[in-house]
Amino acid sequence: MNDQTIHELDEAIRLKPDDATNYINRGYVHLKKGDDDKAIEDFDNAVRLCPNYETDYIDSKFVHGGREAVEAAIELLNSKVNSPAESATDFYYAGVALLFQNNKITARKHFELALKLGYDDLTKVERHLENLR
Repeated sequence: MNDQTIHELDEAIRLKPDDATNYINRGYVHLKKGDDDKAIEDFDNAVRLCPNYETDYIDSKFVHGGREAVEAAIELLNSKVNSPAESATDFYYAGVALLFQNNKITARKHFELALKLGYDDLTKVERHLENLR
């Protein structure tokens, strides 16, 4: 990810300021570049626009340094990896947990299964798959 990607996302946000996905994507780019303050701002904007982006809220809390605030959430996500998945939602949350474990290959497979089984928020799954490319 480079400055061109940030520039393109800046333009996307200018054109669609109410689209949380653009803030999330830019937040991930800022995280990868090590610019935590800008990442926090983008994740916070995404959560403000779309409170259902729970994983981005967790990411934002990590960047804020509040690891204790999300330990319970991570424990819940990890339990999804260790129990048999029975639904699209189970596969989605197991995929999120695997991302936190940096197991990108298996996370991708879980997100693909969540899509195949009809997970109800395609935007979130597709965004994770895009970030895994």
